[in-house]
Amino acid sequence: MYKFLIKAILLGLIFISAMGYAKNWDGIFERAQYQNAKISPDGKHLAVSVFNKGEATLVFVDSKTLKPLSGSKLPGRLEINQYYWVNNERVVISLAKRDPWLEEPVSYGELFAINMDGSRGKMIYGYRAGETQTGSFIKKKESTFGWGKIIDILPEDKKHILISSTPMSATEERNATVLKLNVYTGVIKRKVVKSPVPFARFLTDGQGKVKFVVGRDGNNDTKLYFREDGKWKHIPQDIVGSRVQPLFIDASGKSLYTFDDYQQDIKGIFKLNLENFQYKSVYTDKKVDITDVEMTTDKRSAYAVRVDDGYPAYLILNKKHEEAKVFKELLKLFPYSSVKVTSKTEDGQIYVVFVSSDIDPGSLYLLDRESNKLKRLFQFKPEFQSADFAQVEPIKFEASDGSMLNGFFTQAKAKQKNELAPTVVLVHGGPHGVRDYWEFSSQVQYLVAHGYSVLQVNFRGSGGYGVNYQRSGYKAWGGLVQQDILDGYQWLVKNKKAADNKVCIMGGSFGAYSAIQSAALYPDVYKCAIANAGIYDLELMFEEGDVQQKRSGMSYLKHVLGTDEQLLKSMSPVNYVEKIQVPILLAHGEKDERAPFEHAERLRAALDKENKSYEWFVIGDESHGFFNPKNQRAYMKQVVGFLDKHLL
Repeated sequence: MYKFLIKAILLGLIFISAMGYAKNWDGIFERAQYQNAKISPDGKHLAVSVFNKGEATLVFVDSKTLKPLSGSKLPGRLEINQYYWVNNERVVISLAKRDPWLEEPVSYGELFAINMDGSRGKMIYGYRAGETQTGSFIKKKESTFGWGKIIDILPEDKKHILISSTPMSATEERNATVLKLNVYTGVIKRKVVKSPVPFARFLTDGQGKVKFVVGRDGNNDTKLYFREDGKWKHIPQDIVGSRVQPLFIDASGKSLYTFDDYQQDIKGIFKLNLENFQYKSVYTDKKVDITDVEMTTDKRSAYAVRVDDGYPAYLILNKKHEEAKVFKELLKLFPYSSVKVTSKTEDGQIYVVFVSSDIDPGSLYLLDRESNKLKRLFQFKPEFQSADFAQVEPIKFEASDGSMLNGFFTQAKAKQKNELAPTVVLVHGGPHGVRDYWEFSSQVQYLVAHGYSVLQVNFRGSGGYGVNYQRSGYKAWGGLVQQDILDGYQWLVKNKKAADNKVCIMGGSFGAYSAIQSAALYPDVYKCAIANAGIYDLELMFEEGDVQQKRSGMSYLKHVLGTDEQLLKSMSPVNYVEKIQVPILLAHGEKDERAPFEHAERLRAALDKENKSYEWFVIGDESHGFFNPKNQRAYMKQVVGFLDKHLL
């Protein structure tokens, strides 16, 4: 019965893009049925992650014929987070769990493993992985109350992987230990080493030996350590930068490559000589931080970097590397796209490649270098074609104080001839370390399809434009940041891209805060405000929520918001709702721990006290933002209805 189900699930694989669908814009929020695909080291099989009728499944298919061979439905309410082929027959899966009281899956650090033929599926790490010992001297797998994360699949060792194990705690601030884990039995072969710092990320060399760890201390400062002679040695910040991230150790073992902003504003690639500890810049863009580093599939080297000064652009670091040569050809095949290799065979003949763009939600391709053929395995939103979507335009504009800012504009068709469509200013969350990119957005395309142009601004405080740009937004949430956003809209009006006096401001998390704050600051500009999962009382952030629970989180809040009571009050829109003169749509999830529901309740009480008009949209089992597609659809339908009432 189950084999029949697997066959039914995969019937449309690779042909799915040729099928005809009636246009249903609500479907843009549906979770993709096919989530991912990875090729086995020998190239004979694909492991396909499938989500169908609310259940997660890993299906194995023949890579040449795409015929299904076997599959395994995960136990309980579990979903596939990440997964890896650890040899030609076995896959290890990092799991997430859908708790009954919460829509969004939560990772409890569990690892599950299964063979390609569907056999020997078992939990190999986590709180449910243990076996009871009954007087036997044979070592058994143990229950571990910790979060497991794969560090190295150890391709030279077909039975073991290295994982980091962080003991469970309310704040996740306990120090992790590296374990060597048997992927068949779940037995911990040995404890390799313990991190000297919380929030650890370990790095191995070309032989799978742990050499570096980076983490954050209680003051939220980055700490980098080097393993030598069996001991951790701290690398001082006068040698490397305060935000350094190790990438890989070169083949000689003598150099560490990092992602850093040492003695400069923009983040780039650096090289640390491990013999004399000289530190040199390898590449830094003139305008933006490096967005991503394209690592080899074994995660032991890198061959390219991506930068996003508007459209995504790639720089090849190592032109001689075989994966770099393939990647360069892929970039030619998919210009103006985001391209990422998800897996490849051991001999480098077959690659699985993910491609997306502003008008492509994403597709997975199978590249066979031997036959020189590229075929699409599946699309993530097959009921839509690229022509259905509006192109996203990168923009640059001058702020009111003369600073140059960046953003994106997606223009909708006006309903009346010779008129401009009304605009929604969509503010990103964060706000720090986060930015908008030239990429596909279901929310943006849904708004445009319903007649609303969308502006996205990378205001000061956003990430990606250097440390000074990000810091310029600290303690400036209530003023400078909102002025930057307004300047973006006024630039559109000045350049006849957007209609004057037809604009609504909208966002989630910090974007929701921004929507309410801007509605109070500029009541004569914005005609309405839409806020989802927002923070409206900044003092409450120091008392409630998961950020302030951690020492590093409290340090972060003090750093970016400050502790001046008057400043916090002045930047909290809950304190002056009398200035708000426009309709508000207020949405929230009651299980939100990042921006606790109390923020929405306090704002609602203040609005009620001033007899202000608002709409209320609350979901009881959602957390920070809406995860369930049903709830996303319901929310966006209400958003469009709200916009139709107040902008048309």
